[in-house]
Amino acid sequence: MEGDKCTFKFPMATETEESARTYCEEYVPYHIITAVPGSPTTECRAEATLICHSGWVQMFGRCYRMVKQMMTKDEGKQRCEKERKGSKIGFMHREALPFRIAEYYTAVYQYWIDASEAITGNLIYDVPDGNLLIANDGYPYSLPNIALARVDKSTKAMVLCEYTPEMTQSESNWLLEKYGQIYYPTVRTSEGSYVRTASSLNRNENDNTADNKYCERVMRPFVPGGMAQSAFPTREFMNKVKEVNKNDRSLIVRTSAFSKNSQKAERQNKRCVSRAAADFHMIVTKPSGGSIAKTVEQSSWKYSKRQEVCDAATWSSAIVLSHEGSPGLELMSDARYAPIYCQSITNTYRYGPCPSGFAQYDRKSTGQRWCHKFVKSSKNYDSAEDNCQTMGAHLSAFTEGEEVDFLDKLMAGASLDTWIGAKRRKQCMKKGSFLEDGFDRDVTSPCSRVRVFEWLNEVAPNPPAVEDDYWRTPTEPNYIAEGEDCLSIVPGSPRRQLNENACPRRFYSFCGLEAPIVKV
Repeated sequence: MEGDKCTFKFPMATETEESARTYCEEYVPYHIITAVPGSPTTECRAEATLICHSGWVQMFGRCYRMVKQMMTKDEGKQRCEKERKGSKIGFMHREALPFRIAEYYTAVYQYWIDASEAITGNLIYDVPDGNLLIANDGYPYSLPNIALARVDKSTKAMVLCEYTPEMTQSESNWLLEKYGQIYYPTVRTSEGSYVRTASSLNRNENDNTADNKYCERVMRPFVPGGMAQSAFPTREFMNKVKEVNKNDRSLIVRTSAFSKNSQKAERQNKRCVSRAAADFHMIVTKPSGGSIAKTVEQSSWKYSKRQEVCDAATWSSAIVLSHEGSPGLELMSDARYAPIYCQSITNTYRYGPCPSGFAQYDRKSTGQRWCHKFVKSSKNYDSAEDNCQTMGAHLSAFTEGEEVDFLDKLMAGASLDTWIGAKRRKQCMKKGSFLEDGFDRDVTSPCSRVRVFEWLNEVAPNPPAVEDDYWRTPTEPNYIAEGEDCLSIVPGSPRRQLNENACPRRFYSFCGLEAPIVKV
């Protein structure tokens, strides 16, 4: 129902909430909940409400992936479609995007992008009828770094692909909160978000889905496809309606629950028939399409005795806020006009099972469900990575000690080291010896013991969780031999023991990927 929430603290002084929010919206590519000014730090509390597929990163409401191969722009368009159906070359919809992309993706000096004419109207480097790219390294075009340039069509660059993720319930809730700031306050429950309509309606006896169709039109600007319906009157929903409208005790809210006796034949019956127990239901929309009738629970009613009479006088239902005590459904005439509440019915998601042959591990520190596979076939590092990619995976990783224990069990009885998906950082090629370290003792250095290696292909967050007791000796990683750029787990030793090895050596390997995300 809600997205992932996180607090970011930046070493930037701001004086006002407005200046703090402006800073947060530029540097945090998610929804900003609150921005707290201060000196020397600014605090940004954010919420990420969208889901991107594995291998894609979410920024400013879109999903991005950098393909690190040189190609023309036309080839880039085809490659994006191949990466994911419906994906296209990234569009620069805000000026901060290239800077966030530059910080996230390393070793990229230029890549294809699209932008509006308003942004590209005054380019310094502008080849007529050329193609637009971002030059992270502006030197070839006599531009500053991270600059737009229109270049010859024969130019080759990497490509930034993007797609718009599907709407989730948490994203819908966020948008409807904004709706509530413009119109009536949004009602939030554990079941979803609800907005009160500005119009009063009565029940359409000729179309029991009329209210749902009305809600679809109301919600269309906030929920793609207008996936919405009239609110189903649960006890939690009615309590929240009364709480939100506590200053408007005269309000009557109509619900779309109606009597099963509301038949045309009943209306034309010359004899008035009363019923001591009203049986109400509502037509609800299914996210997969179509609709079904759903019965209202007995506990949702305000009074235990409900005397239904004839001629539609009591065939509709409402919530009367002027009545004391807990609110509940009450009988109402079909002809009575009153506002209704609409609720979104967007899809929700969860992790599915791991692919066959992969073992499931739920990472506590990241909330991810990760899938590991032990490959008992000796290969060099690059060949092991290629083999993992044939399974849609990469050489795997770990995020915490418990995950290393999990990997230990998977490789029980192994006679060789096992490759994992980390390499020594290029700027950290400092050769050591058995007595001298191959890393920087300064813990803030990019070549410190926990940063000298980095996870590749986003298999785990950097820097790696490699504490002192992970290494075989106190001087590890020492880089005593040229080419000891790759990382492996050592078999038959105390747990959590790592070793750096020359990448051409042939070892077993761990392949890993995030579990698939499926619709509920």
